[in-house]
Amino acid sequence: MRLYSFNDFRYICYLEGKDKAIEKLFAELFGTRKLKALQRRIKKNEMDLKTIYDEYLQHQSIVNN
Repeated sequence: MRLYSFNDFRYICYLEGKDKAIEKLFAELFGTRKLKALQRRIKKNEMDLKTIYDEYLQHQSIVNN
């Protein structure tokens, strides 16, 4: 799976919208249940893109190892 830079991540969120972009980028990392939980947590906490991107990097490194 491709590792996106923060600028790529931000651009995808801009084009797709935050919810669709998160679904698209995390779909390969998470199952459906975990993805829905992440989306609820993002909506509830109103997480910024940098925090979401940090979580993306953390899970990307787990998958690659």
